Amino acid sequence: METTLDKFGRVVIPKEIRDNLGLKPGEVLHIESIEDEVILKPLKEETPLHVKDGVLVFSGMATGNIKDSIRIHREERLRKIASQGKK
Repeated sequence: METTLDKFGRVVIPKEIRDNLGLKPGEVLHIESIEDEVILKPLKEETPLHVKDGVLVFSGMATGNIKDSIRIHREERLRKIASQGKK
């Protein structure tokens, strides 16, 4: 693939590459130059915890305060269950 540098030094990352990497507008990219190459890397600081089908799922390396995240999620689920029982 090719792209063109505009007069302000900007380039457009082709849609196929943005989609493959999950890049969204406003995302921060790390840029470095090594010899005659320019390298862009997405800087994503996503939590390794995700809710899937109502269950907290861990994917990634253990970082941050996992115990607090689990406790908060458990409390939210218990509140939701309790409120459904009052109907």
